[in-house]
Amino acid sequence: MANLDAKSTLPSRLGNIIRDWAVLSTYERLEQIVALALSVILTVVILLSLWSVLDHLLKILMNYHQDQVERQITSLFGSAMGLLIAMEFNHTIFHSVMRRGQVVKVKTVVLIAILAISRQFILIENSEVSTQKILAYALATLVLGIVYYLIDRRDDLHLRRAYAQAEDKRYIGPHQ
Repeated sequence: MANLDAKSTLPSRLGNIIRDWAVLSTYERLEQIVALALSVILTVVILLSLWSVLDHLLKILMNYHQDQVERQITSLFGSAMGLLIAMEFNHTIFHSVMRRGQVVKVKTVVLIAILAISRQFILIENSEVSTQKILAYALATLVLGIVYYLIDRRDDLHLRRAYAQAEDKRYIGPHQ
């Protein structure tokens, strides 16, 4: 497995991926190729989104109209949230490739869903909003928040157990 301590560099990590390539199954190789391709595509999307956010900000600053400020800022925040969602997704894919682990973890999918719903809340127009839509978004956010909390608690429990087992081995010794 790839070495991921704080001192490891991208070239050494890529070297580890190349070294580990021989032990991967055909499906794992396909998964790695698809994940890398998706990461490159998302990087391009992120750069284009960043350009769009900056362009949007410049247009707001150049054509500042007091009566449209709220709508313009809401639109800018929606664009920025879309950029954050793409960055989180790309970060997850890229680091999973470097660790040779699951491509996307459920916890990250839930987090991205929460971000997407939060973005929808930001983009809601006061005149177009229905009670059912707000309740649906609120319920979805609540349920996803609970799921995220439960997954986080489970991960924390697994981590504590792993630390406890490591401590036990340290004090008892590996052969007892």
